Amino acid sequence: MGAKSALEQLEDLIADLEAKLNLAPGADPVVAADNKKPQQQQQKQQKKKDKKQNAKQNAGKAKGGAAAPVDPNLPDICKLEFKVGVITKAWVHPDADKLYCEEIDCGEEAPRQIASGLCAHYSLE
Repeated sequence: MGAKSALEQLEDLIADLEAKLNLAPGADPVVAADNKKPQQQQQKQQKKKDKKQNAKQNAGKAKGGAAAPVDPNLPDICKLEFKVGVITKAWVHPDADKLYCEEIDCGEEAPRQIASGLCAHYSLE
């Protein structure tokens, strides 16, 4: 059996976390926790959630903007944002022996530049 792709590994991790949090696969943890609230409160919560998503999207577009506030009732795993991209360029970090610098295309306006500790695991090829 071959090695799993990054997407398959992420899907496995998400499934494990959902199982640990007693969530149905693909379920929204906020809705699952609040399923006993009256419909009116759920509608209010949905409006707040939509506002937060809009604020988060607008904050991501603005340069140097502060991150949108996060709902304190969400489990910690729901506060993470996973990005998947393709390494388009890699080079040895000029000031560190154990680091690579990479340019990663995540489908955003410009590629991201990061430093990683992949030297011990991968060659530049």
